[in-house]
Amino acid sequence: MQVHRLADRLDELDDKRVAFLWDDLFRGDELFPVIEAELTERFGGVEVVGYEEFGNTHGGDEAEVISRLPDRLRTRRIDAVVSGMGC
Repeated sequence: MQVHRLADRLDELDDKRVAFLWDDLFRGDELFPVIEAELTERFGGVEVVGYEEFGNTHGGDEAEVISRLPDRLRTRRIDAVVSGMGC
């Protein structure tokens, strides 16, 4: 097993780009707009990149979506991720 160093925790989200990831299961379409509204109210200049940009993180093409994810996050200059999963 390959071990990776964890990313440093952000001190704040002001002027950061936050990506939303979703598995298209439990209520993300309802919850992510609420989370986005709270983030933009609390943190100046925060920008949210919606889950639609990244694809379904659970399903038939899950492996492909996940394998492309590091490059897609990097090219979109994402600083933080909120991942919603339904159980």
